[in-house]
Amino acid sequence: MKVRNVLGIGLLAAFLSPLASAEVDQHKSAPHSHVHTGATDTHKKVKPKHHGKTRAEVRQELIEAQRNGLVPTNDVNYPPNERTIERNKARYAAYERHNAGK
Repeated sequence: MKVRNVLGIGLLAAFLSPLASAEVDQHKSAPHSHVHTGATDTHKKVKPKHHGKTRAEVRQELIEAQRNGLVPTNDVNYPPNERTIERNKARYAAYERHNAGK
């Protein structure tokens, strides 16, 4: 039982020691010119950059693709042929007519 405990503690120490030294090295490599008042001071506040399209832009593109008859389609008929595009356009037009009064 003691051997198991000692072995467990040794493995835990071996696992945690590189993590602890990496954290110490990280703090040494970043010189600070001011005194820290709390944990939040150690992290810079970064504004996320705008990547890609907004949800509204994607939704508008999807509606436009539906209006043009490009969706829905299936795996067998991709990209959609003219027949599928015309059928989808007719379906979307019927959908718009049905929902226009709501």
